[in-house]
Amino acid sequence: MGIKYISEHHSDDDPGGLIKEVIELGDDFPGPAQDIILAWLLRLGPEQDAGQVAGRLVQDYGIAEGELPGGACGELVKLLRETALYGRDQLNQKLPSQGRRGGRAARFGEG
Repeated sequence: MGIKYISEHHSDDDPGGLIKEVIELGDDFPGPAQDIILAWLLRLGPEQDAGQVAGRLVQDYGIAEGELPGGACGELVKLLRETALYGRDQLNQKLPSQGRRGGRAARFGEG
């Protein structure tokens, strides 16, 4: 059973309408923008390329160019624009290598 979103702004590119709702809030959006971007990314289907989807959203919502809105809404628009610049392959290249030690092992000298 899939998730059913009740937002009038829901679409495959904006599951639950999170991005559109923030844009409509504008300066009244308290943030943080990173939480909305993360929630949006987690809601995208595994077959969706976040860069391509972000590119469509900034075009569809009329925020691809121009001055950034104020506050946390502006930060969200900035993050979406940056995401639109990168496709799946480019984002994967920017991720740390799988062999890098992190987490508990790196902090406590294990491994």
